Amino acid sequence: MRRLSFLVSGAFLFTATLAHAQTDLERATARDAANSGRAAFEAGQYEKAIDSFSRAESLVHAPPHLLFMARSQAKLGHLIAAHETYLKITRETLRPNAPKAFSDAQNAAEQELPSVDARLPYVVVTLQGASPEGVSVQMDSTALSAAMIGIPLPADPGQHVFKATGSATGDPVTVTLAEGAKQSVVLRVHSTGVRAAAIPAAAPAATSVAAPATGTAAPPSSTSSPPPSDSLSADTAAVHGSGLRIASYVSFGLGAVSLGGGTYFFLKSRTTGDEADKLYDQCRAVSAQGECGELRQQFEKKDSDANSQRTLGVVGLVVGGVGVAAGLTFLLIDLSSGSSKSAQNSAPRLIPVVGFETVGLAGTF
Repeated sequence: MRRLSFLVSGAFLFTATLAHAQTDLERATARDAANSGRAAFEAGQYEKAIDSFSRAESLVHAPPHLLFMARSQAKLGHLIAAHETYLKITRETLRPNAPKAFSDAQNAAEQELPSVDARLPYVVVTLQGASPEGVSVQMDSTALSAAMIGIPLPADPGQHVFKATGSATGDPVTVTLAEGAKQSVVLRVHSTGVRAAAIPAAAPAATSVAAPATGTAAPPSSTSSPPPSDSLSADTAAVHGSGLRIASYVSFGLGAVSLGGGTYFFLKSRTTGDEADKLYDQCRAVSAQGECGELRQQFEKKDSDANSQRTLGVVGLVVGGVGVAAGLTFLLIDLSSGSSKSAQNSAPRLIPVVGFETVGLAGTF
């Protein structure tokens, strides 16, 4: 029966390559690779058979190629790979006019798959002694997903090594799985302190100060750190100064943009006003009473546009001036706050004053 299946597979390869290969060279190469794979399988050279049928499959797809690959994988004990190859054959949707060799291979895969499934061993890996968070579990140097911990995992029969790394570690555990066996592996781990090392130690100065020569404990004041209020004041001043600088830069930027926009609209209003004047003169030349139809409409529109542009120009110049003045004020305050504490106490106090048509500074000098 096995010999007959090989002959059927070999006969199919010839017709399949004619239908699907793109060149004569591919057809010939696929046929030779399948014949080599068949001979290797009969000789018990299953690694070579897998290689030959894989090459034939890469040139011409045919379920018989996959069938003998799955059989070879099962013979080598590579049950997971065999299981997946069998599944690939059974899940393929064949065309209604597919060759009989295709359907025969699919039927054979459906019959042989349960026996492979029955041979698959399963192992359940659990952790003991530490939280699974931050722990990586490896099986034969391959990391397992966290979702795979604590549930049955299919595996090939034979020896496997499990170990944990990361925030917890422990001794590796080696198990030998027999076909069809169901086994548990418990990894006893302990925290490595990796997470704790990432957190700065509290009050390191307490461990670096030597005790007096008399052997008595050092007075509390000798090991106390500087008053926290000083450091807080320094930090607050630094943050305050940084905020003032940012406010200064933003104010200067907005002021410059507003001045540029105001200047543009102000100049544009003059050009538009000149165009309105020309239209008005043309209108007067047509009619002394200014009843000139379309020219009057154009004149009124230009005049309205000129007024709007003039207003935008004035607003832009005013806003720009206020922005530049505010930026200068923030900059002066920042410079004055950058001196020492004593200098700050004696330095002038500057307060920006921005109001309607008023921009300036107020304070004590």
